Amino acid sequence: MQQEQFTWVIKVSDLAIIIATLVGPILAVQAQKWLERNRAIKDRQNYVFRVLMATRAARLSSAHVEALNSVPVDFYGRSKKLKAIRDDWQIYLASLENKGAGGEAAAAIALARQGCFLDLLQKMSSYLGYDFNRAELENGLYYPEGHAAIESDQELIRRGVAAIIKGEIAIPMAVKEFPATMDDATIANQQALAKLLMEWLDGQRAVRIEQ
Repeated sequence: MQQEQFTWVIKVSDLAIIIATLVGPILAVQAQKWLERNRAIKDRQNYVFRVLMATRAARLSSAHVEALNSVPVDFYGRSKKLKAIRDDWQIYLASLENKGAGGEAAAAIALARQGCFLDLLQKMSSYLGYDFNRAELENGLYYPEGHAAIESDQELIRRGVAAIIKGEIAIPMAVKEFPATMDDATIANQQALAKLLMEWLDGQRAVRIEQ
């Protein structure tokens, strides 16, 4: 009886070893793929966040727009934190669509838009493990004054050219001076020259070539 029990234990242990030998590498490969997939997702999320941070003073740049449009894809997921990020992204996009009418209303809209953008950055930074406070997100950046002037000028030029093409505005012209008045002799000479030229073009007059 003892011998039979010992033999059974050995057989179970052998079976466990066989299963572990067969299944172990498969599970290891799957685990490695899972880790690589999650690492790739985190890398994309960090890239989007870094671009938004680096271009938060140049929001008309193509890099900023591309990163902003990548948020719903790279931060897709069912977790509450990811859903909160996408919710803030939608709120910020809605604020961008609100152009306002100018004056104090436009200033209030711009302030609210900035708040929506900071909400988005703060949730993204917290999710990715950064410890930025709101003041750092808003003020911790360097943007040369010359870059701001160039961006502003480019936008003014773009709007102006578009308005001219659409016929909304006309190009202003200022005449500084008129040509001097010609005397009668000059006018007579020009008329005679024009008459001779027309006769030559009509074949009524030949051009004399001296040899």
